[in-house]
Amino acid sequence: MSSLRHWLRDPVVVFFALGAVFFLVYALLNRESTTPITLNQSSKALLVSEWEMLTGRSAQPQDVELIVEDYYQRELLFREGMAAELYRSDPSIRELLIEVMQQRVTGEIADPSAKELVNFYADNIDRYYSEATISFSQQLFATAPEDPENFRAELNQKVVDGGISPWQGKEFPDYGVSMLRGLFGQPLLEVLERVSLDTWQGPYESRQGWHYFRVKERTGPVLLPFERVRDQVLADYQAEAVASAVREFTARQQDRHPLELSQ
Repeated sequence: MSSLRHWLRDPVVVFFALGAVFFLVYALLNRESTTPITLNQSSKALLVSEWEMLTGRSAQPQDVELIVEDYYQRELLFREGMAAELYRSDPSIRELLIEVMQQRVTGEIADPSAKELVNFYADNIDRYYSEATISFSQQLFATAPEDPENFRAELNQKVVDGGISPWQGKEFPDYGVSMLRGLFGQPLLEVLERVSLDTWQGPYESRQGWHYFRVKERTGPVLLPFERVRDQVLADYQAEAVASAVREFTARQQDRHPLELSQ
C-alpha cells in the first residue's frame, strides 16, 4: 500500500496513467462511431455482372479491383453527403427525397375502373374546359406617334404599314391566353381581352416599343368531351390519389413534426 501511495505521488506516473485512460476512452468512442462499408459476395458478383453487360467483356482481376474501388468511393461519398445533410442545402436532392417518400407512402396506385374515371371527370368538370383564345394582329413601332388618333385612323385605312418586326410575330390565330400572357405579359393581355373587334387599337407601351392591336375574334372556354381528355383525367385521378395518401400520412405524423411559424 505504501508503495502504491509512492507511485501515485509521482507526477510522471499520474500523467502517463491519465493518458492511458484518455486513449482507451477515445479508442472505444472511435470504434463505436466507425461504420464499415460492407460489400458481400452476392452484391459484388452483381456489380461485376452489370459491368460485364455494359462493357461486353469478361472482368479481369484488375477490373474487379476497380469495380470494388468505385463502389467503395461512391458509398463513402453517399454517407459523407448524408452526414453533411446536403439535402438541406441542395434543392435537387431535397426534391428527389420527397419524390421517393411520396412513392413509398402511396405505394402502387390501382388503375381506376371506367366508371370511377367518368365519375372523377364529372366531379371535376371545371378542369376540362378548353382555354379561351384570341385571334389578332399587331403592329409595333419604336417610338410613340405624335398624333395617336390620326395614326390609328391611318392604320384602319391601311395607309400605314410596317414598323419594326416584333420577336413574337405579327399574326396570332387562336392563341391561348396563357401563351399570350407569356408572350406579352398580363397588362397587354388585359388590353387584348377588352379592346373592340376588327379595328386597330393603340398605342400600348411595353419594353419593346408601342403596340397596335387588331383583335379579330375571341373564343371562350368550351367543355371538352371525356374521350378527348381521357388521358388527362387518368393523370389527374392518379395525382389526386397520391395527394390524398400524402395528406393522410402527414396527418399521422403531425404530433412528431408540428408546424411552427416563426417571424
